[in-house]
Amino acid sequence: MPHKTDLDLTTTVCFRQHYTPEPHWLLRSAFGRDLLKMRLRQLEPQMFVPEWRYAAHLDPELERMVDDLGLRDTAKPRTMWETLKFMKLASRSMLALSRGEPLPQWSFT
Repeated sequence: MPHKTDLDLTTTVCFRQHYTPEPHWLLRSAFGRDLLKMRLRQLEPQMFVPEWRYAAHLDPELERMVDDLGLRDTAKPRTMWETLKFMKLASRSMLALSRGEPLPQWSFT
């Protein structure tokens, strides 16, 4: 075990050791998380992905699904109207995924 004096605790090293990127906003919304979990179930059928329970250990895999679905650059909804549009788009996207169809165009404006 290293002694306290042996550790290099400069701000650069400390930042790199403890930096974790902020998760995509879809992971923090119920509709977005369900969409990502649905896609993960399709790509990894052998993996246990709980339907209703929150599973934090799946976050890295769900981040990968954001890129797989091409939603990385989608802006977070800011207004109530945009949030309602997002919920509708997420529901339509889940339906499209279940049918094997392409996702609808994601735009809140």
